[in-house]
Amino acid sequence: MRLFLATGCGLGRFPFGGSIASLASCFFAVVVAESTFPDRLEWAVLAVLASLVCLATAGEAERVLGRKDPLEVVADEFAGMWLAFAIAPPGRNLALVFVVFGLFRLFDGVKPFGLKKLQAAPGAVGILIDDLVAGAIAGAGTLGLSAALPGVL
Repeated sequence: MRLFLATGCGLGRFPFGGSIASLASCFFAVVVAESTFPDRLEWAVLAVLASLVCLATAGEAERVLGRKDPLEVVADEFAGMWLAFAIAPPGRNLALVFVVFGLFRLFDGVKPFGLKKLQAAPGAVGILIDDLVAGAIAGAGTLGLSAALPGVL
């Protein structure tokens, strides 16, 4: 069960599992947009829940799969994406979803600003922390772009 949760209900087992999980996390934008709670609060709660799932399951997944930060573990992608949405401006704009997704995948893939070093932390923390920081940078970048391009994002 832990491996199933760590792999995003199996999404991480597909090729490009991290991108698929990041894209899957975007589908929650529909649910969040239709609710009566503030968007940022919902995204923050989702990010915390995904982080807790990652922390509870990713270390075991590393042991079972026999390698550090296995690509199959994608619970961290959900946490990072949802943190990005929590920081990004609230909205129902499809362009906003694409920008958050694009920036998150860029920062998670390229790992600028020393993000690669964060993965050296042991176990689940090392798996999760770089994605949370990538999500924070992506969310802040989207927020900045929305200020620079009012009416677009």
